[in-house]
Amino acid sequence: MNHFSTWIVLAFTTCLLPPLTLTAEKPVGSHSNVVEIVVDLSTEVGELYNFWDVYPVTVQTPFLHEQQFDQLRQTYRYAKYINCVRLLGGIDLKKDDYFRGVDDQGQAVCDFSEGLAMLSGIRNCGFTPWIVLDNVPAEMSENPTQNRYGNTEPPADFNLWSSYIRQFVQSLVDEFGPEEVSKWRFRVGTEPDLYPGHWSGTKQQYLMHYDYTVAAVLSVLPNAEIGPGNIIDPVKKRKWKSWGTEIIEHCANGTNHATGQNGTRLGFFGSSYYTAVGTTDERFDDLVVLLRSKLGEHAQFADVPVEIQEFGILSEGGKWIVGDGTEFGGSWLPHMADKIYRNRVRRVFQWSWNTNKGGDLPTPLTHVMDMLEEMAGGTRMAVETSRTSEEDHIGCIAAKQGDRVNLIVFRHLSVRENGEKLPVRLTLGGDSLPNKNWAVTRADVLDGDHSGFMGERSADMEQARAEVRDEANPYAIAIKVMAANRAKYEEMSKLQPLDPMPKPTLDRSGRMHFDLTLDGHSVVLLQLK
Repeated sequence: MNHFSTWIVLAFTTCLLPPLTLTAEKPVGSHSNVVEIVVDLSTEVGELYNFWDVYPVTVQTPFLHEQQFDQLRQTYRYAKYINCVRLLGGIDLKKDDYFRGVDDQGQAVCDFSEGLAMLSGIRNCGFTPWIVLDNVPAEMSENPTQNRYGNTEPPADFNLWSSYIRQFVQSLVDEFGPEEVSKWRFRVGTEPDLYPGHWSGTKQQYLMHYDYTVAAVLSVLPNAEIGPGNIIDPVKKRKWKSWGTEIIEHCANGTNHATGQNGTRLGFFGSSYYTAVGTTDERFDDLVVLLRSKLGEHAQFADVPVEIQEFGILSEGGKWIVGDGTEFGGSWLPHMADKIYRNRVRRVFQWSWNTNKGGDLPTPLTHVMDMLEEMAGGTRMAVETSRTSEEDHIGCIAAKQGDRVNLIVFRHLSVRENGEKLPVRLTLGGDSLPNKNWAVTRADVLDGDHSGFMGERSADMEQARAEVRDEANPYAIAIKVMAANRAKYEEMSKLQPLDPMPKPTLDRSGRMHFDLTLDGHSVVLLQLK
């Protein structure tokens, strides 16, 4: 909507080396079980951009209360943008947040004061709001239906809906100014092909809904960035077939239901992507290839960005776990980040449960997030690996920033177990940085032996449950265990230095080698200056 993850982050220590003359070489196959990773420091492959700075938020009311801002900044600490899902109401059939009826001209009567206050709160808290135009207010639907995510019926009168949207966007412009609102993004719904959870109308009704909504927004903001709701992953096997990609064909060549003209604006196209412990992630690559292929069939959409707008480790063994706070989650993040960069996916929206599994204490995943944040804006370097697979992904995310080189070496098994440890040789080559004395300035480790506090907390909670048996309230136990053991958990949650420090060696050609040992969920960060 997580599993063992091992982070080996090499704590940057001072280790001066003689001047190097670097020459690039590709990984050389070996008859041993050593996996070779070669980083070519002379070959740039693109920016290490921040793909994680959008958080979907389905309940925006906490932003009404300034006293909650500090907690909200902690909860969404990696966010720049808050994607406001179901902002327009319709989540409760008895409460339509802004719709107040119809006037004698057939126009919607509205009161957007609460919505404007929430958006002001989001901005005052330091974020930029993005607007998701859902749900349809219950009183605006012919047969309002309370499904999992509220009223998912289409509007009975699209002209009335258009009036509602037009007035809403105009209220944004009046409150915040056209220059500010023009920087925001608008999305028409959420997973419209998830029936009936997010949309209980037909495909044709959604296409009509999309056309009318886009036209209403553009009537106020002609240059607005707007696109359809993220579709469910069309590559994942289901009992039914998703029609989500057909939105692209309609926007390219279909008759616009609102304007009568050909086509509808399509500023971006997104999908959800959820995975599970024990599941490999080649589906992610297939998904991006499919969406780019569909967009590429139409010249006007060839450059439309493909995005992942819901993302995370959702389940294990058929049960929802919504995120993982162990070393599995730690190694899963660079495993996915490597895929994201290789597939050139610009944005991947993060749920707060992805990065808050440990509450206000860090987990292996958030330690990796911090590493990526520090590396953001750098230049990624070419990496090749002698052996890797979807079941056992071994790789490196390498980036230069000025006179600094950052390297996240990782190993991620798709299963929970850490498996056997594996020797990995990391080689730095390339001829772009000759005649320098290099120092390793940091080395920290996350792996099965340095996995944070979540495993220990689970054991403490099991013991506490056993002591009170069936009389236990799980939430009360969690609070009690955390209060009793917080000092221990705080210490365990700290990022640990790699000990002993890896000692690089130089070969005759001047290349630098690091010999590492990685278990099944490991991450190593090397920083050199």
